[in-house]
Amino acid sequence: MSITLPNKTHIKKPAKGSVTYDGTFATDLGEYSINVGRKGTDGIRTDMLYPAIRQMEAMLSYHNKVYQIRLESHSPKYEADNKEFVTMLARLKGWLHGKGHKRVAYLWVREKETSKAYHYHLVVWLNGNLIRSPDSVYRRWDELHKERGHSHTYWVKSTPMVHRGLPETHSKAVHVFSYLCKERGKGYGHRYSRDFSTSLIKYQGVK
Repeated sequence: MSITLPNKTHIKKPAKGSVTYDGTFATDLGEYSINVGRKGTDGIRTDMLYPAIRQMEAMLSYHNKVYQIRLESHSPKYEADNKEFVTMLARLKGWLHGKGHKRVAYLWVREKETSKAYHYHLVVWLNGNLIRSPDSVYRRWDELHKERGHSHTYWVKSTPMVHRGLPETHSKAVHVFSYLCKERGKGYGHRYSRDFSTSLIKYQGVK
């Protein structure tokens, strides 16, 4: 059965630094619940949120279900150039490829708040037909931290399975990872360093 895909040019990509305080965020792919806090005062960077939604939905164009995993990373060794964290992520992706995950979609954001050290939030989307629990990914992420002398990791709850045919699961997943896109804590790197990055999985037609 052929599935008609939405027009991806209907809604423009948000401008750099764009922020919303609304409880929902709409794209041409759907409308999603986002976490702006109980009082609606936690601004969400839509220039981060938008490409992340694109990556999750792109994964769903290949797989009928996608598993979402949130990871954290803290280390006094992190610098504003993101080099060490990107190396860690590359190691994780290599391990996942070795486990049969042909595609690994992700969003990472860098923050610096009350502490002097940078830290990172990461969300990864994987083929949901190959994974039912985040435990092995958590363990590998922790092993990588130990190998490179970084701080001990901790597990983050709320790792929903996202089903292509169930829009409510898409919205639930976005609500969970929208926290990563909060305005607070961003903008403390070098002038030309990035506060966030996403994978570049391309959306495809589904047969």
